[in-house]
Formats: sequence, structure tokens, C-alpha cells
Amino acid sequence: MKSLNKTINQFHNIFPYTLISNVLQVKFSPFPPYKTFSRNNTRLSGPDTEYQPTTHIKAVDDNISNKSFSGLGMNTSYPSTSNNYHFGKRDKTPPALRLQENNKKRSEMSVESPDRHNGNEDEKSLRTELQDTKSKMKVITTKLTNMRKERDQLQKENQTLQEEILSLQVSLRHMIPGFANTSCSFPMLNELISNVAEFYKCECEDIFFDLLCPELSMKGITFFFKTSFQRLLNIIDGYFRPSEELLKRTGCMKDLEGPLMNALRKSYQANWRDVLEKCIISEHLSEITQEIQGNLKLRDESTETKEQIEGFLLKMGELLLCFYISDPPLKVKVEEIGNKVIYNPMKHEPLDGFIKAKDECIVVLPSIHKNATEGELVSKALVLQTGYEVLN
Repeated sequence: MKSLNKTINQFHNIFPYTLISNVLQVKFSPFPPYKTFSRNNTRLSGPDTEYQPTTHIKAVDDNISNKSFSGLGMNTSYPSTSNNYHFGKRDKTPPALRLQENNKKRSEMSVESPDRHNGNEDEKSLRTELQDTKSKMKVITTKLTNMRKERDQLQKENQTLQEEILSLQVSLRHMIPGFANTSCSFPMLNELISNVAEFYKCECEDIFFDLLCPELSMKGITFFFKTSFQRLLNIIDGYFRPSEELLKRTGCMKDLEGPLMNALRKSYQANWRDVLEKCIISEHLSEITQEIQGNLKLRDESTETKEQIEGFLLKMGELLLCFYISDPPLKVKVEEIGNKVIYNPMKHEPLDGFIKAKDECIVVLPSIHKNATEGELVSKALVLQTGYEVLN
């Protein structure tokens, strides 16, 4: 203990107390008598020999952690951090066994480390997820290729089916009496009826609400539609009448209805686009537009209004030409435009608003009949109530 106090006093004399006051650990381990040697490398004999202890001191302060105290005659070591002094006996375990035990403890600590254990588990889970995603991607790609093959196959089958449908339609036109005189490029009767409904609901209503209703009265509206229908029907009739009259005189016939007229309609239907270009020309459309604007003067007779009216007349002329060469022919009851009638849901349909049964109304768009104006009704007339308020 005297030597210990002496050593500590020497240590305090060299370093300030504040630098070493945190932690000092000193360990005394006396040498056994049989392992003590003198300077001459001769063994000290006898168990009564007095031995000097070997002191191990650790300074924990950061400023003196790397200092060496060999000048004090002390062997320094750094086993642990503590403020207490520990005294113990020397570990007599052989170095080889001690190294094996330390390695074993380190391996156990590394295996039992929770952080490392969790890291291995996360890596394994990521690998399994990657394998699952790869397998799913393979399945998706195979399904996509199969779907593409099926799509291509269905497109080929659809094309063949469309060709078969066209061939069946052509054969039906020759087999069924009602279709015998209808060309394959010309719309059939049910298609013409749907075209009439579309023309009334789209083109006629658009021009009614956009152009006619804001500027005209009821008389002006009926004049516009009646003039358009009547003039276009006259143009179409004047185009076909000379040849028909010539055939009547040549064949000494009063009427062409029958096989001869069916053959003529068939030939007209085969080239009905060309017939339309020669029958309804731009000069005819401009003449009708000038007649309408001369009486109604819509939007100060601007060029935009003129183009709008001519486009409407061209669509109406195409529809009326199809009525004329259709088999059976369709007739437009033009003379009823502007007439006051009693509303009948079986014959009339309101152009705007709601009309009750047996209310008085005015015909704005004519009805369409089969073969004659008093024949079978295929399209209803569009009417307006007598007290309809026109926005002008």
C-alpha cells in the first residue's frame, strides 16, 4: 500500500487532478517466486524473497488516452472504465485456452446479436420477394402474349365474318322480293327510315333553334321548310322526268311502274352518288337560298348564313333523291306543311314542348309515306302547338 500511495502521488505531480479524476484503474499482480529473475538473468531463490508488484493503470480521459507512463516505472493497460481500484489474482489460464474461450464468446455474441439477426432475415425476405415478383412477371408476360395472339385471331375471324355478312346481304337482295330491286351500295328501306328520323332530329332542329326561331314568326318558319322541300322535289322530278316520258312514248305505255321501273331504279341505285352530283348542283342550291333570303332576310343575308342554308339543302336533297329511287319509293307530303291539324300521337310528334292529345297544332316538317302520299306511314310529321311562343 505504501508503494501504491507513492505511485499515485508521483502521477498527480505530473498531471493535473482534473485530467485523471474521471477513471483510474490499478491492478496489482505479484510475480510468483519461481518466475522472478535478476538483472543477471539468474533466478531469485527462496519463497521469502520480497517482490515488487506490477501496476496497471488506465486513464480514460480523451486527452491522455494515448499517453505512456513507462517513465514512472509502471506498465500501463486499459481493461475497463471505472472509478474504483480492483485488486485480484493473476489469471493462471494457459494463453491457448484463453484465446479459444475469447473466440468462442465472440462467435456467440455475433450469432446472438439481434441487429445482425434481423439484417439476415430482411435480406432473406427481400430475396424471396424478388423471386416472387420475377415469377409473377413471367406469368403476366405469357398471358399478354396469349392475349395478343387471341386478338389477332379474332380480328381475322371478324374480317371473314364481315365478308360473309356482305355476301349474305347481296344474296338476300336477290332472294327476297322486297330487296330484289335494291343495289348493294344503296341504303335499304329501314336504313332510309332511320336516316329520316336522324335528319329531323339533328339538322332540322339545329337550323330551327339556331337560325329560324330567333328571327322568324310561325309563318316564316313554315315558309322556309315548305320552300326547301318543294323546290328540291321539283329539281329531282325534272331530272328524271324527260327520260321517263321518252320511255313512255317509245313503248306506248301510260305508266312505267312494273318490271321496267324496277330495272331503272336498280340502275339508279348502283350509281346514286354520281346521279346526286348531276341532279343537285350548286347553282340549284344558290337559287333556292336566294329565294329564301329574298323573303326572310335571315341575319342580314350574310355569307355564313348562306353557307349554312346551302349545306342544309344539300343534305335534304340527298335524302329526297334516295326517296325517289328507292324500291318501294317514299313520298313526302309537302302540302301539309303550315296546315293546322288536331294532334294525333299516331301521326304527329312535337318538334318542341309538350302537346296534349286533340290540341290544335301546326305542321312544320312533313310526314313520309310509302308508294304514295296517302300510303303507309313510315315517318311522323313534326308539329308545333298553335300558341307556341317564337323567340324573336
